[in-house]
Amino acid sequence: MNVTFEEAVLAAWLHDIGKFAQRAGVEIYCAKDMEGQLAKPQKGGWYSHQHVLYTYGFLEAKKNVLPHDVNVKNIIDMAAYHHTPSSSEHILITEADCLSSGSDRTNTLNIDDNDEKIQFYEKPMIHLLSTLHLDKKQNPAYCKMKPLENDAILSTEEKKVSRDEYKKLWDSFEKDFDALSGLSYHNFILALESLLERYWWCIPSATNSDADISLFQHSKTTAAFTAALYRYHENDDNPSSLKNRDIKKFKIISGDISGIQKYIFDLKTTENNAKLLRAKSFELLAISKILCDYIIRSFDLTSANIITFAGGKFMLLLPNTEKVNNRLPFLQLEIEEYFLKEFAGKLAVIISDGINAGYEDCLKENVQKLFNEIGYNADCCKQKKMQKALAKKGAVLDEFYSDLQKNGECPQCGVFPAAGINAEGIRPCKNCRDLESIGLHLVKSATISFHTEKLQSFGEMVNFSLSQNNHETCYSINDFIPGSPCMYLPYYAPKKKDSTLYSFEELANKSCSETKGNKKLAMFKADVDNLGLIFSSSLGERLSFSRYADLSFILNYFFSAYYDYFVSNHEIYKDKIYTVFSGGDDICVLGSWDAVIDFANDFHDKFEEFTNKNPDVTLSAGIVLANAKVPVRNIADNAETALEQSKNNPDKNSVTLFNTTVSWSEFKKCVDDGKQLKKHLDENRISSGIVYKMIDFANRAENVNKGDFQDLLRNNTWLSNFRYSVTRNIKEKQLQQWFLAFGLNPESMIKSRIAVSYALYTQRNGNN
Repeated sequence: MNVTFEEAVLAAWLHDIGKFAQRAGVEIYCAKDMEGQLAKPQKGGWYSHQHVLYTYGFLEAKKNVLPHDVNVKNIIDMAAYHHTPSSSEHILITEADCLSSGSDRTNTLNIDDNDEKIQFYEKPMIHLLSTLHLDKKQNPAYCKMKPLENDAILSTEEKKVSRDEYKKLWDSFEKDFDALSGLSYHNFILALESLLERYWWCIPSATNSDADISLFQHSKTTAAFTAALYRYHENDDNPSSLKNRDIKKFKIISGDISGIQKYIFDLKTTENNAKLLRAKSFELLAISKILCDYIIRSFDLTSANIITFAGGKFMLLLPNTEKVNNRLPFLQLEIEEYFLKEFAGKLAVIISDGINAGYEDCLKENVQKLFNEIGYNADCCKQKKMQKALAKKGAVLDEFYSDLQKNGECPQCGVFPAAGINAEGIRPCKNCRDLESIGLHLVKSATISFHTEKLQSFGEMVNFSLSQNNHETCYSINDFIPGSPCMYLPYYAPKKKDSTLYSFEELANKSCSETKGNKKLAMFKADVDNLGLIFSSSLGERLSFSRYADLSFILNYFFSAYYDYFVSNHEIYKDKIYTVFSGGDDICVLGSWDAVIDFANDFHDKFEEFTNKNPDVTLSAGIVLANAKVPVRNIADNAETALEQSKNNPDKNSVTLFNTTVSWSEFKKCVDDGKQLKKHLDENRISSGIVYKMIDFANRAENVNKGDFQDLLRNNTWLSNFRYSVTRNIKEKQLQQWFLAFGLNPESMIKSRIAVSYALYTQRNGNN
């Protein structure tokens, strides 16, 4: 080809930048006709689409901003001619654009705009999560026309955007685009991706159809297909070959790291737990990114080829070339061997063999079948987990045996040999020492960089810094900086005034008031219900690479970047909530027990705002209380049991606390009732005795529901005993009626356990 790989990929990223400029009304970048008027699209001409004129004009004006180590003329030429190709280079972008958009542009949503006639630039982007449905279609919500920061990800019901809103977004975008000037191609492309993600996430790629695919995701997918097609046709750029859609030119592989939660919580000691938990959680996120980068680097591809990446799972788009097919088995073995060496079997990695795909497979009528094949292939590969490495290396402990005999096991992980013995006792292994250091730097550093040229110890592949480093590619952490790539790390941890972190015991002591109430930790674990259905059946005919990627992206952003913003800016939670992990579709936090319970309610409210209260996109959760000295793995096991209890509820969409499962609306009422009970106790309007008795009544009511014979015979007895206790111990008539509502039926009595237990925990002293 007459263009380089780098030029083709950059042209693909920017091929539709004119859509943004056109909708913002930035006419200075649009070509003019002989009379000085805006040129009109010409059938058969190179500007058959109006936005192409804006793309050409903008890139011509910004030539000095684009990287100097590429041929800028080639980039502008490919981007401008993608609708009317006349060369192999043009066809490359055209085919990739068709692959990206061909399965996106459907009319299955049939959005009702109340017959309001709106201009194409007034149509907002539909919030994808609000459209998902399992039974009947949902009312859509929309994305805010704002940069992706703070609470912008939460949906809105505004059905129309103004040109002024587009122009305001454009002005900020153009200013930040100019900040890319002077970067090398490698740094430019990474910074550009963060820039486009920030500004293009809320811009619909198409306005003449269902506008639920972002311009960002469409551009990224186009860049991915361009990269794969370039590598496939690298030695054959014949136009007829490029246009041949009968060949399966792509290979799609998936990756999955298993054993994540068990690995995170498997701490042998309570020492340095806060640092180690945070570091292990980050390690899993970083290892996923490192593997993605390492694989695409091995095949000379680009970050756009990472279709999805969240929660220890990823999907990559590769060219179906001899190089890929020959190299992939060796790469699988190399990565498995690395995991055996680095994690000694505590974590496993599955890199699938991949599915070959062609143009027709990516179209809307076939893409569901393709995704099913990708999933089936991944499941088959899971059955042979780590077999390549185990067949070659044998027992994992062989290479560690002599050091284990000499120094014993590490006191923190209990897996690797200790580093030796000094005056302070047995020294932790290098892995644990690296994790301690990372856990400390995570909450203090401003940037992070990755070294993925080769797989080595984790501590050697990750580097934290307090500022930008001009000598390497640094990702700014949770803070967009023009001209730099950005990475969102949801690892907020409460800090003291001297910037040291609170220990778990200190967080427990923040519970309730300083002098009264039980000092305990609580763990909140939650995840999205029916995620598999959401990613497949829910999208139905609308399933496409771009929608799949966008859905993964916005879910992960909510659970990572938005979560971090929400907690760190909350007056109470920023001092009482510690992040264990959050990202993908799940979350786990530790903190002062009363703050965690309030957080659960507030986080669910934000989740509903995020989904526009979509009844088919729900959250289930479990909450457990524990003494701060209890090993974290025990707390996590109990929280997981509570979460499973919620998941086993027929309707899911539930939360379990104090071994009682209720819906979210019931949970909110239960907590409010618990706070009201606390107030009555504090004001001495009731005695603690009657509140304690309600626990027994709840237990007896539960036995009735389970069919206990003795309690069935005594059903009227417990109910009459409850009413008698209330009327005997509470003299105020209005207060009596309020209490009696707890015993309307066995179900309401069982649910009262949450309110009663909450109130009692606020009254007990110490850690009893």
